[in-house]
Amino acid sequence: MNKNLVRRAAIAFAAMGLLGLTGILTAPSANASQVNALATCNATWYGAEGEIPEGWPTASGEPFSRWALKAAHNSLPFGTRVKVTYQGRSVIVTINDRGGFGGSTCLDLTYGAFIQIANPDLGVIPVQYEILW
Repeated sequence: MNKNLVRRAAIAFAAMGLLGLTGILTAPSANASQVNALATCNATWYGAEGEIPEGWPTASGEPFSRWALKAAHNSLPFGTRVKVTYQGRSVIVTINDRGGFGGSTCLDLTYGAFIQIANPDLGVIPVQYEILW
């Protein structure tokens, strides 16, 4: 095996860890007591056309796409899958970003995820969410 290639890969993985990108490389380390727990909060959406450039890195390092089924949360590990429900409609999203939330808002869904469960004109909606893994 090429030692330079192995060395460069090790340096790249170490750098990604320093930049907080390890969630992409490893399975989420959600607390086992959190899995299947139900919670409620308010959810908003982000990614209006022209707001964030497509491909812009999210906090996890994953490229942003307004149509992806993704969400931002302040503390859940990157890669955590969450089922979000509003008025009987559900969408499963993956946490790949962080957000500065205030009050009872805990999830910021991408535009693509939000429109699966509600009209974006609502802006903020009360949701129930379940951590799947």
